[in-house]
Amino acid sequence: INHIRVDQMQKSSDGTVKNAVRLHDGLVVESVLIPTETRTTACVSSQVGCSLDCNFCATARLKRMRNLNPDEIYDQVAAIDNESRLYHDRPLSNIVFMGMGEPLMNYNNVIKAIEKITSPEGLGMSPKRITVSTSGIPKMIKKLADDGVKFKLAASLHSALDEVESKIMPFSETFPRKELRESLEYWYSKTKSRVTYEYVVWKGINDSK
Repeated sequence: INHIRVDQMQKSSDGTVKNAVRLHDGLVVESVLIPTETRTTACVSSQVGCSLDCNFCATARLKRMRNLNPDEIYDQVAAIDNESRLYHDRPLSNIVFMGMGEPLMNYNNVIKAIEKITSPEGLGMSPKRITVSTSGIPKMIKKLADDGVKFKLAASLHSALDEVESKIMPFSETFPRKELRESLEYWYSKTKSRVTYEYVVWKGINDSK
């Protein structure tokens, strides 16, 4: 088990904590503690860098070096749980896989990490408090549904139009919006769990009805 360590920490006036997490091989990923009045959320990474090319994302400028192992993902969460207790006097309440990397391109390790996080021997957290965010990989979304996962799903969808989306997220040309929609409908038919849509608004691109 390769333990991580928080190499650098930045704290904001609103209580947000950003960690630069150094891995056993010297590579670095980021994780964030996001507090509100009622809960604290961990935003964790699943890869070192990313192979996708979303043009609004800083991680896309980094070469994908490797996938994180399940223990490295788990340790990010454990570190943020400790910070939540230390700085906000309450345990971590939620987790979002919205840090560096595309979680569904590290499928097996992300699933194993979530199994550890939700296990009574781990952090004992309810899967309903965990959200996995994807840029939209239809085949893997269907696999999530077939595997009967209990956590929540979020999809990064900045436009419903293929020609607009492909300018924002060029890789999406490989995964047309029609295929993504079908995979999300399949997810809902199997899990009955709603999908959260995430988007950034750009003037003149996707800011009109």
